[in-house]
Parts: sequence; C-alpha cells; structure tokens
Amino acid sequence: MPDIHGVKGKPRLLEQGDKCSVPGCLSNARQLHHCWPRSYLRGQPVDWVWVDGTTISNTVGLCLTHHEWVTGILGGHRAHIRWNPNLGLLEWWERDDDKIWNYGGPLKRQGFIEAAPSQAGVERKLEGLCPTCGRVPKKKTPPGPPRKVKTWTIAVPADSEEGTAVLDTYINELGALMGFGDEPSRLLRYHVLVPVLEWVMQSRVEFLADWEAE
Repeated sequence: MPDIHGVKGKPRLLEQGDKCSVPGCLSNARQLHHCWPRSYLRGQPVDWVWVDGTTISNTVGLCLTHHEWVTGILGGHRAHIRWNPNLGLLEWWERDDDKIWNYGGPLKRQGFIEAAPSQAGVERKLEGLCPTCGRVPKKKTPPGPPRKVKTWTIAVPADSEEGTAVLDTYINELGALMGFGDEPSRLLRYHVLVPVLEWVMQSRVEFLADWEAE
C-alpha cells in the first residue's frame, strides 16, 4: 500500500470544456471524483494528497457515466482508479462480464496538473511538523542537481517512408488522446511510450493474436 496523507489546498474546479479523464472518453467532465475518499483519509484534507513522495490532486474530472461506474451501481463497482507507483500515475481499470479487471490506461492530463496546494495551518509549524505531510521533517540538505535525463535514439527509414514523421504522428495523436494536448515537454515521447508499452505487455496475448492474424 502506498504511503498517503491528505494535504491542505484549494479545491480543484472543473472548467468549461474539460473532458472526462478516462482514456478514450470524449465526453465532458461533469463531476469531480475523489480517488482516495474521506473514509480512507479519516479526517485529513481530501482535495490534495501526498503519495509516495509526490503531492498530486486527489480529484479527477469524470463524465456522469464513468463517475457512476467508480462510485458503484447495482451489482458493484464497474471500474476503479488505481495508483501505479512505478510510473507515478493514476490508472483506469474496468471489470468485464466475467468479473475480471482489465487495464484501461493512465488517466488523461494528470501529468500536467500543477501540484499547488496551500500550506497547512500555522499549528503544524508551531509543532515542528512538516506543513505538507504532517510528519517530523528530516534534516535539511542542500538541493541536489536537476534530474538527469538521457537520450534514447532509434534508426528510422528516410526514403519513400519518412520514419520520423510516422513516429511523430503517432506520438502526437496518442498524446492528445491521453490528454497531454499541446503542452510542451521534452519528455512527451517518454510519457506516451511508457504507458503504451506497458499496456501492450499486459495485453500481450491479444496483441500477439492480432499481430499473427495480419
């Protein structure tokens, strides 16, 4: 189980034109859903959470149908949202008619939601606790260097088939489908490829069947 604490901050609001966070859903978001409910946080703040060392929004925008799926209908929940600690992302899972949970992909736009909750109350500071998570703070150390990145390259054809154009088209279309939009990010390809490849691995039986049928 991940280490989770509620963090004080302004509630996130739905804006006109916001789409449902479920992968592939094009409906407008109508309601905000709390990924970790009040019953789980037990009196802690519920709009922002500190999970595995990262502060994220605890609410995601869902259309009416998908919100009903995760809050429960007759016969039980049809879907749920799961935290992936390896990717640091929230993921969508759906239950089929055989009551088997199937991976649906990462929620849209979560990588571009700014984690900007307000600090906790003065009482935490007076008690010598961390204003974010409420724990005893560790001894401060000088900030380290920015996170290092590496370049991973592949060879692509450059004759009648322009390989870079093909890959860029797939990345841009998948990025838009996953909710990344036109936000600039030098790691956009990474953020798109990792969950896509993870989905392929988890669905490799169906993938290989389709591949061999071609």
